[in-house]
Formats: sequence, structure tokens, C-alpha cells
Amino acid sequence: MEERELRGGGERILLVDDEEPLRKMGKEILERFGYRVFTVRDGESAVEAYREREGEIDLVILDLVMPGMGGKRCLEELLCLNDSLKIVIASGYSVNGSTRDVVDAGAKGFIRKPYELRQMLGTVREALDSLPDTGKGENR
Repeated sequence: MEERELRGGGERILLVDDEEPLRKMGKEILERFGYRVFTVRDGESAVEAYREREGEIDLVILDLVMPGMGGKRCLEELLCLNDSLKIVIASGYSVNGSTRDVVDAGAKGFIRKPYELRQMLGTVREALDSLPDTGKGENR
């Protein structure tokens, strides 16, 4: 994708990560490219923030491994609130085994950590541009 294709148009993203430096870095990258970003540090806060701002969040970037409610449980909770919510998993682990299971459970994509600008922005753009799900169990 060209850099202009990676740009956002003010879409609102909830970034969930327990590591403050990664939250900060992710927010800076996304805001520099035209997205509006809310951040929280854990799964419980993500579910609460989504409930409070349900109509205001276009995409969730969700860390897989966090204390308390982990990424898989948080993904399930968020999809119970809105089964067509666009969620992208972020992890320092490769996509295999349990990571693959979480991605297959309803995520729109996967972002490697630490964040690499083009890969992060490309995955975000693809997820946002994907067609809405019908919530009937098809591939997300």
C-alpha cells in the first residue's frame, strides 16, 4: 500500500495494551496518520470503554497477553456486545497455536509487536475497509 492509502479519515480506534510504551507508540503512529485513538491498559477497561463509547469506536486493537482478562476473553466479551465489531489482535508472539485460535475466533487481522509502521497501518486499514460481518458465523 502507498502511504496515502494507509492514512485514516478520523476513524476511532480503541487501543488495548498493558505496556505503556507500546500504548503510547501505537497511539502516536495512528494519530499521526489521521486516526483518533482512545487507549486502555487491560481487558476489563476495554470492555468498559466499549460499553461507554459503543457508537464511537470503529476498530479495536487488542493485545493478546495481558494480566487479568486476557485478549481471548476480551475478544469474546467485545463480540458479545457487538458481533460485527472489527478487532485486530496485537502480539509479540507469532501466529500459531493459541494465537491462531484467537485470531480465528473473530479478529480481522494480526499486528506484530513491537509495532512496525507499514504493517500496523496496513492491517488497520484493511480491517476498517473490510465488509461488515452478518454475525451468522461466517469467517470474519
